[in-house]
Amino acid sequence: MKKQITENELTLLIKQLDLEELDVDTVTEKKRDAEENGEVHERTLMQDGWAQVKERKIIVHDPIDGGKLPIISVIAPVKLIINDVEVESEATVSSSDHIHWDITEKALFNIHVTDDKLHAYFHLYSKERYALRLVNTEPLSRIILTAEEDTNTILETVHLGDVIAILEQKSIRSNLDYAAIHQELAQPTYRPILVAKGKDAIAGKDAQMEVYFSEQVERQFSQIAGSVDFRNHLQIPSVNKGDRIARKIPMVDGIPGYDVYGNVIMPVPPKDIFVVVKSNVELTPNGEIIAKKEGRPRITGNSIKTFDISTSYIVPGDVNIETGNIVFSGDIIVYGNVTDSMIVESLGNVYIYGSVYNATITATGSIHVCGNVLGSKLYSGYFGVMFNRLYNYSKILSEHIEKLLAAARLLEQALESRQQTIRFGQIVLILMESKLKEMPVAVKELLSVISNIQHIKKEEYQKLMEMSQIFFQPAKLLETATYSFFQSFLALLCETHQEVARMQEEKVQILINQCHNSELKSNGDIVIQRDGVLLSDLYSAGNILFQHDLAVCRGATLEAGGVISAKIVGGQTGVNTLLKAKKQINVKKMYAGRVCVGRYCTDIYDIVENKTFDSSTMRKRS
Repeated sequence: MKKQITENELTLLIKQLDLEELDVDTVTEKKRDAEENGEVHERTLMQDGWAQVKERKIIVHDPIDGGKLPIISVIAPVKLIINDVEVESEATVSSSDHIHWDITEKALFNIHVTDDKLHAYFHLYSKERYALRLVNTEPLSRIILTAEEDTNTILETVHLGDVIAILEQKSIRSNLDYAAIHQELAQPTYRPILVAKGKDAIAGKDAQMEVYFSEQVERQFSQIAGSVDFRNHLQIPSVNKGDRIARKIPMVDGIPGYDVYGNVIMPVPPKDIFVVVKSNVELTPNGEIIAKKEGRPRITGNSIKTFDISTSYIVPGDVNIETGNIVFSGDIIVYGNVTDSMIVESLGNVYIYGSVYNATITATGSIHVCGNVLGSKLYSGYFGVMFNRLYNYSKILSEHIEKLLAAARLLEQALESRQQTIRFGQIVLILMESKLKEMPVAVKELLSVISNIQHIKKEEYQKLMEMSQIFFQPAKLLETATYSFFQSFLALLCETHQEVARMQEEKVQILINQCHNSELKSNGDIVIQRDGVLLSDLYSAGNILFQHDLAVCRGATLEAGGVISAKIVGGQTGVNTLLKAKKQINVKKMYAGRVCVGRYCTDIYDIVENKTFDSSTMRKRS
């Protein structure tokens, strides 16, 4: 049975034929022309060489008197080998060349396994393999080697056993469908047939945490008849004793599967959530977290979730020189203002019903300011930890102690080699006076922070304060200083700064009405509820959102890990304004400034309104 030539093969044949050359160069046509003119010029007829396929042999006749060499081209599955080199498409030949041909036998079927190894397919190309023979040609200056099937000569037939043998050779054994193979061989469709399949692993489920309280305060301050309602405390999330505040849903292990080779496929291990509860919270055997006292519930930590009920420290008026700086391991509520040069540090949330003037506010949770923020620095979440003085000074002092202990060991070894001795306290005093002059400064700053810790939590740091004070008593330090003393002090310092780090809350935000000449940093959102931002630097790992339609952003630098949604940007004063976001920037009206989304930036010189900038639009601008 002859196979019909494919469109690709026909196209290749057409491309290889030089019709103009054939019109003038073929032996047959030259003879016809000569006969019509009554002339036969042997020299002209035989000037170009020619080649011919006859009875499975390739015959080559060389040209005469400078004529052209004949050309042989080839179409698969025929292979042309000239002088032991396989020809890819075509080549000129002469009678002196060693010319051979061969047939590339194609597989009658194939077994294909998918990339995930879950399915194997049997694809039958032809049930029988027939002998192939070269097609004879006329003597021409250009010939093409093609092959045709000899349907009278069957060389090979595909049987069920042949397919099974290949499956066994490939070690494919899972859920073999012999009936499908037999059916395809009996009534071929020449399409891939599924003959083996594995079973994918069933993924497990990660542990989840159901939280039954709001982790964010949507609006912390309410106004009645134009004035702030200081009496309404219900807007701060709170729970009562015995309330269920969360529940851990345990993880579910996955179910293993197997591939077509019989190999086990293990599911991806589910992620667990580790829960730690403080003394104010109870964890029941079924995973419920119950409040043991009234207060604001909070979750801290990333891989390890710590639950606690935050105690609030309330300042009924202003934070000023009379109150001193406020440092508290919990929420801080200020019903007045935070005045010049004052510091408020919270290992929780900070709620300020007044304004903040030239002050610093840090919170491992959120910061909410009802009034204005002028010339101040506000740091929440991760930044609240990084800029927390208790965290910083305990960490810095830890590094100094580690250096001191390392240097003291070197000095002791040097003295031992000289067979000399000295008191450990003397070594410490010498090192502090010569190599570690910054250490007393760090101790002094740490004591200053501890002294500002409000009385509710101050006792927790009593031991740290007592050990720190020894550094300013040389005589006592000389007597007390031992290697074990400094190891204990170092452990206490490490626990202190690690405790502050563990207090970082996940879903934090900074909420303000307006800010001027200030710096705000949050690893959550920054929300400007009213007038806007002037001459300030704002950084948010989340979004920066302006809520009031007339809120302005002028002379400021805003950077967000998510989206910036601004209202009126820039002005006619020429003060530079920079908006930089990772995902998108929306502006209601922008006079001038620079906009950056991802790695694309553009300068705005003309007024734009109701404009959205994202990576695609910015790329087109670039």
